[in-house]
Amino acid sequence: MIETTSIRPAKALARNGNLILSVLMTVLIAASVAAQSLDDAVRVLVADPSGAAITNARATLRNSASHYEATATSGMNGVVVFSNLPDGQYSLVIEASGFEAARRNLEISSGTPVVLNLSLKLANSSAVVEVDARSSLLDPDAITGNTQIVQSRIEQSPGVGGSHVLQQLVSTAPGFTTENDGLLHVRGVDDGVLYVLDGIPLMGRIDPLTGTSPDLSAISSMTVVTGNIPAEFGGRSGAVVVMEGKSGLASDWMGSLTTGGGSFQSAEVSASAGGSLGKKAGVFASSTYSQSDRFLDPPDPGNFNNHGAVSRARVRFDFRPNDQDMFVISASGAGTGLHVPNTFMQEQAGQRQMQHFRSDDESVSWNRTWSANTQSNLEYFRQSASAQLSGSPFDTPLSAAQGREHTRQGMIGNIIYILHGHALKAGTSFSHIGSQEFFTFAVTDPQNAALQGFGDNVLNFDRSNPFLFSGRAVFTQFSTFVQDSFSPLKNLTINAGLRFDHAHMLAADHQWSPRIAGVYYIAKTATSVRASLNQLFMPPQVENLLLSGSEQARRLSPFAGTTSAAGALVRAEQISAYDVGVSQAFRKLFRLDVDYWRRQFRNIDDPNVLFSTQIIFPNSVAQGLAHGVDVRLEVPIHQGWSGYASYTNSRIVETGPINGGLFLSDNALKIGPGTKFLPDHDQRNVGDLGITYHDRRYGLWATASARYESGVPIDLDPDQLDALRQRPGANLVDFQRARVSPREIFGLSAGMMLLESRHTEIKAQLDIQNLLNAPFVYNFSNPFSGTHFGAPRQVSGRLQFTFR
Repeated sequence: MIETTSIRPAKALARNGNLILSVLMTVLIAASVAAQSLDDAVRVLVADPSGAAITNARATLRNSASHYEATATSGMNGVVVFSNLPDGQYSLVIEASGFEAARRNLEISSGTPVVLNLSLKLANSSAVVEVDARSSLLDPDAITGNTQIVQSRIEQSPGVGGSHVLQQLVSTAPGFTTENDGLLHVRGVDDGVLYVLDGIPLMGRIDPLTGTSPDLSAISSMTVVTGNIPAEFGGRSGAVVVMEGKSGLASDWMGSLTTGGGSFQSAEVSASAGGSLGKKAGVFASSTYSQSDRFLDPPDPGNFNNHGAVSRARVRFDFRPNDQDMFVISASGAGTGLHVPNTFMQEQAGQRQMQHFRSDDESVSWNRTWSANTQSNLEYFRQSASAQLSGSPFDTPLSAAQGREHTRQGMIGNIIYILHGHALKAGTSFSHIGSQEFFTFAVTDPQNAALQGFGDNVLNFDRSNPFLFSGRAVFTQFSTFVQDSFSPLKNLTINAGLRFDHAHMLAADHQWSPRIAGVYYIAKTATSVRASLNQLFMPPQVENLLLSGSEQARRLSPFAGTTSAAGALVRAEQISAYDVGVSQAFRKLFRLDVDYWRRQFRNIDDPNVLFSTQIIFPNSVAQGLAHGVDVRLEVPIHQGWSGYASYTNSRIVETGPINGGLFLSDNALKIGPGTKFLPDHDQRNVGDLGITYHDRRYGLWATASARYESGVPIDLDPDQLDALRQRPGANLVDFQRARVSPREIFGLSAGMMLLESRHTEIKAQLDIQNLLNAPFVYNFSNPFSGTHFGAPRQVSGRLQFTFR
């Protein structure tokens, strides 16, 4: 048995109490610039015709698509503020005694605040005023390729005990393909999704193989950006998921308790509470616990040794001492413990590997409104994550153990200035990352390992002579950007920006990234035509980077001793991304979006999973080319019915050699310099469908869903073909196409209001996933990702109690 050296984040957390306090004091007295997202989404100065402020004017803000509605009242200075708004289109109505009501249509997107000076007319002087907040009636989703995921969809996500519900929600957007355990690929990029929560980018991996994702019960909405990515966002090159956290500011106190259970001994319990602390402060807290006996997607249809559990907690405190300043303090923690699923042979041998993840995140932000045209924000953040893998006495054919930890902390600053139709935004960020890793493995069954393709240099490491690696390093990342949004012509909007990134992650890389996008709105036909050109930059993942880029891993590589130009260091991924699309609204019935996109890669990120473990190692491939078409049909609520349909047709080709990673098999030797191959995420056709009926009179709703994926490539070695045909799951593979067989997965969810009173609500939900019990595999005998089987039919239910 191989035991790991314990590396725990608790020591770092204990050391950081004074650090966080000192940074908080620094932020409170600093007077500087800002971050990637703003808390004041709408700020209105309400005045009479003479310019005097109107007190106690009532403002109502509504989003018809998400059913969001909020009200606020102007203070002594006539200012009305709405905070923490998800992106989307809103209608704002201002009413005051003795004045005509005024209405404006607003667009909230990319963290840019809407700042209005609104003069109300005296009563009986005119009808209701209807004007636009900007110079064109553009849907903000039209220029960026956004997909909105509203709070109701988050709360009604199917299943309990799931380890990757967040990724399931995101994958319903066009351009995404799914892999085992919630791994996502978007427009040719492997795990290139940037998650941003309340303006703070979550730069570490959050899939269940590597870490933990945020607590969804603390999220009010999500916006998925796959088209034009504004210059303010960096660090990932595939897509951006902007998440708005729930806040207790300016809210009545309420709490909820949710519990549920289902197939495979799945269970969950979550609780949340929040509300105002007087007129100037608010707090929101949430926690969840879930478990399942099918926590991961196993390598064998028998689902052996596959129990896991995850717990999460988050608290957010908002403080608004006056109309100009806003402070937000948030902290979260999460922990995951899981058994590493076994193959049939490992189960017979009695293998019992365990893996644990721990993480904690803290942030402090200060938002300042300097004038009706200027707003800034400054944020400090700290993110710590650790993982431990423990071997067992009967591991076969490989026993491995690991302990790793990294802590990232830094500052983000940003300022916005609205001037003569321009929304100018500039900012900078800096991150310091401390990383340490320990890893060891030993071959326990040389004969079986040789049959699995292990190289001779790997077979030399046994229990008496294990492979050992230990290392630590400090990494730095720096970025700065400037961008502008303006309309040079009627119905034409331009987003233009320039970003600079520098990352020192073993290797030093930098890039200037121009980004420009435009959308033209044809009012008579309700058509939007858009195009964008983005240069994107993605540093390699921190997790296991030290080992992946080490000389010890290089000596284990099948390229060792060859004339290959493949090197050990993983360089930053660099992309030229092009997008052309059209958005067509058909009255208020539905909207159709079609995009053609093309991406050219250098040093394309393509991580690999170490054989028979859940450890993901970063590596890169020299070049790549991806292109495809995304289609999205969105149907807003009409007589209780709503729905969406997404479709993607794509192709990706990569060209060797491979850099970094930890390959124990000789299969990677085939991917040498100049070798073109289809990666394991080349999914040609993907479709996703959801139809919902909601009867508000009786509190009933039901959703039918379907997803189709045409199958990823498999590695067919003619000498191993007969052996592959004998493996479990071979009946789910199309050997003539050299791909896993297509899969069609259907689901059904329904819920109802059991009790509704002034202070209490009780809701019930029932979910059936994989309704037809269709067997399928995500991948099969792939040198990068192995073999993983999808879940059969799962039935679950939950109850939610809400108190006001």
